Amino acid sequence: MMIFICIFVIGSGSLVGYQRYMINHYADNQEDLRAKRKVVQEIGTAFNEAFFDSRGYIAFDRKDLKENALRQEAVINQLQEKLKPYVKSNRDKQYFNEMNSFRQYYFKDLLLKGFQYHERNERDQLINLSKSGGTKSVVTFQRDWSDFTSQINKDLENDFLQQVSKQSQMEFAFIIFILIILFAIACIIRLAVNQMGKPLSTLASAAEQLAADEEVAMLLDTNRKDEIGKLSSAFQRMVHTIHEKEQYLIAQNDELLAQQEELQAQQTELEELLDLTEKREQMLNRRNQLINGLSNSLDKQEVLESIVLSMSQLLGADRGIVSLFNKERSYASIGVSAEGAKQFLDHLYNGLNEKLFKRKRAYTIKREIAPSEKGFHTEVGYSYDVYIPILSSKDEVEAVMVFNRFSHEFSAAEVAEYEGLGKQIAISLEKITMYERAENDRSTFQSILNNVQEGIQLVNNEGDIITLNTKMTEILTCSSQTKATAWQDNLLHLVKDADGLAHYFAIAFNESDEVYTYQLKEEMQVIQVYATPLYNGREKIGTILVHRDITKEYEIDQIKSEFVSTVSHELRTPLSSILGFSELMLSKELKPERQKKYVQTIYQEAQRLTALINDFLDVQRMESGKQTYDKRYGDVMPVIQRVIDLQKINVKDHTFHLQRETDQTTILMDEDKIGQVLMNLISNAVKYSPNGKDITVRVYEQSSKLCVDIIDQGLGIPKDALDKLFTKFYRVDNSDRRRIGGTGLGLSIVKEIVKAHQGEVEVQSTLKEGSTFTVKLPSVQQADQEIEEQVLLTKSAHAHVMIIEDDMSLATLLEAELQDSNFAVKHYKSGREAMRALEEQKPDAIVLDIMLNEKDLTGWDVLTYLKQSARLKDIPIVVSSALEEKEKGMSLGASSYLVKPYRPSQLSKLILQILLTQEKTGEILIPSEEKSE
Repeated sequence: MMIFICIFVIGSGSLVGYQRYMINHYADNQEDLRAKRKVVQEIGTAFNEAFFDSRGYIAFDRKDLKENALRQEAVINQLQEKLKPYVKSNRDKQYFNEMNSFRQYYFKDLLLKGFQYHERNERDQLINLSKSGGTKSVVTFQRDWSDFTSQINKDLENDFLQQVSKQSQMEFAFIIFILIILFAIACIIRLAVNQMGKPLSTLASAAEQLAADEEVAMLLDTNRKDEIGKLSSAFQRMVHTIHEKEQYLIAQNDELLAQQEELQAQQTELEELLDLTEKREQMLNRRNQLINGLSNSLDKQEVLESIVLSMSQLLGADRGIVSLFNKERSYASIGVSAEGAKQFLDHLYNGLNEKLFKRKRAYTIKREIAPSEKGFHTEVGYSYDVYIPILSSKDEVEAVMVFNRFSHEFSAAEVAEYEGLGKQIAISLEKITMYERAENDRSTFQSILNNVQEGIQLVNNEGDIITLNTKMTEILTCSSQTKATAWQDNLLHLVKDADGLAHYFAIAFNESDEVYTYQLKEEMQVIQVYATPLYNGREKIGTILVHRDITKEYEIDQIKSEFVSTVSHELRTPLSSILGFSELMLSKELKPERQKKYVQTIYQEAQRLTALINDFLDVQRMESGKQTYDKRYGDVMPVIQRVIDLQKINVKDHTFHLQRETDQTTILMDEDKIGQVLMNLISNAVKYSPNGKDITVRVYEQSSKLCVDIIDQGLGIPKDALDKLFTKFYRVDNSDRRRIGGTGLGLSIVKEIVKAHQGEVEVQSTLKEGSTFTVKLPSVQQADQEIEEQVLLTKSAHAHVMIIEDDMSLATLLEAELQDSNFAVKHYKSGREAMRALEEQKPDAIVLDIMLNEKDLTGWDVLTYLKQSARLKDIPIVVSSALEEKEKGMSLGASSYLVKPYRPSQLSKLILQILLTQEKTGEILIPSEEKSE
């Protein structure tokens, strides 16, 4: 083996060393050839650069190209020095010498002469130089350089092929060496087998005979000193020992067999007992599961589901259902389809359940399995149902359980056991019912408390909170802290007069009936609290504290007090002027010009007084919902201009600017009311700019709305007052403003009027810099309006207008005017005659006089009759009367109100505008002729 190892190591090392030498030699040759090729390529590149630069210099006369061409000689000289170590063969030396000769010839002779000829502009000499061998030498050099480079590439390829051939020879040598090694290993193995294999084979044969319980007859060589000899001796001793122990083991085996039979009998008995114990344990676990399910939840549905699941496991049932006899028919099921459950609940009070109500005992039913229950079985089978009643404490059936199984029928003992479980279930269900009632009562009571607008808290005798409502939690920010000191300290921290409230709480729990009012710091809420003792019989169990938010009442009282003071001042000022100047005029003889001045002053003060009273009346009508609006399509610009002109008359220190940024200024409006809005806002801008400056009115469009900005440069409005600015009677609390008169009603009236026009009013303000009030109203495109008016004018030839007028002259005039506007007109002198005609034909508009020449029928009666009729109430009605009762007419449903005398053309335009309005709102009436069609 050692000789074999030495031969293997020497041979392997020699082959590996020779292979390494081959690889290194090949790598060195490849590196030298690549380096030589690189240097040769760089030399060729340098020569080419010199060729091109020299030609470029001669062609373009660029000095830098000449310098670069001459500089290449030094570069080529350096590259030749780098090439010398790689010049080994005669061919290489020959090419090197030729390249060196060409370099000297080209740079020392050819290039210098060419440059001199070019610089002396001797083109003929330059051409002769090229023809005399210059160009040919360059071409020859480039061809030799290309051949030399190709030869280097061929040397690289030949070297690679030689390396491949050597590598193949080396691989063949490796194969021969491996075959020799394998042959040597085979010889060594043969020798080992001859020395060890035969004794081991003999020993294995003897072991097989011993295992087969055969007689072992063999001769083993026990005289050998090696491991095989020891193994042979041990094997013979083992054989003798086995023979000795065999008889003893046979006797022991017979005894063990007898003991085994006895143990098997005991095991069978124990298994039966264990099986019975496991069944009882499972039964107890299921009962415990049932009891836990009954006791761990107070949710009825959850308990029912726990009951049906636990009982089905106890009974070994395949399916089951439990249902309560309540209004909701609450139930839970397992293995039962929704259709089956519905069928069971629909017949809950009849069928088989009727037997439970009479007997109040559980019973079983054996029935043949229905085809839908058989599945793939075709033979006859039976199903067993058990009906178990759940009795209340009053011995009434309050629920029923029905379970079904296919395996075996229910025994009498099982049914009795199930009835006992039903009693436990009944107790649990009664507890849940009592809990639900108590919870419903508590929830109802809490809901009542939460919906009460006062904060209510019940405090026991120790001062702990027992319960409180939602409103109280808004006041107490830490409702989870129920200790007396906690909630009292928390509340005292929030109020202004903490000492006063603490003193009130100290006496409130002693049955004091006093009422205390406190104010919160941050929210500025005013709250009134009173205490009421709570008794259970004669024993006091606590105190009810009621906290009522009286902030609005408090603010209203303050506003009312301030309003009375303001109104008394505002009313007395003009009255004082009127009385004073009237007394002067009555008591003294005055010059005409002074009398005129005093009368003018009285007139202005009376107008001021009238405006105040009108504001009060407008507010009253708006609050009662009796404010009426006569809306028509019109241009808002004349209204704005008129208001500005009126303000200019009374104002000297202010400059007004009107900026119009849109041509679409037509809106649907009550012209008087919109004028009132603009008058209030512009007059406010003047009033609250006491130092003069500019007032700008800007009109523009924004998101299909017409916007009007009133911009002043006055006092401005504080941020905390912006949200209250449009509240009735509210005035900003500031000494600068208190000197300015006003009732605080103007902006609230503005808001209501703009809101009635489907618009909105906004304000932006910076204190001491000014304010901007913006009124946004739905705009109407003028082009669309004109087109619709033209459509209505064409339709008006078919529109039917009824005139109810007892004045024949006026009726004739109105009829002629309307007919000129292409309306179909019918005139009726009396109201009764018109009402009879209305039963047959429905007009598109009605012109109605109030003072009809009838004793018991007026225009008011006709108007009321029309608006109460479901068929006629949508007809637009224009009241034409000498009575100035516009408010009454509009409140009864009139579309417009004209006071006689008026221009007849005004009536035609008014009816067209009403029809246009109905067209836009989707309520336009179909003309009579079109209805018949």
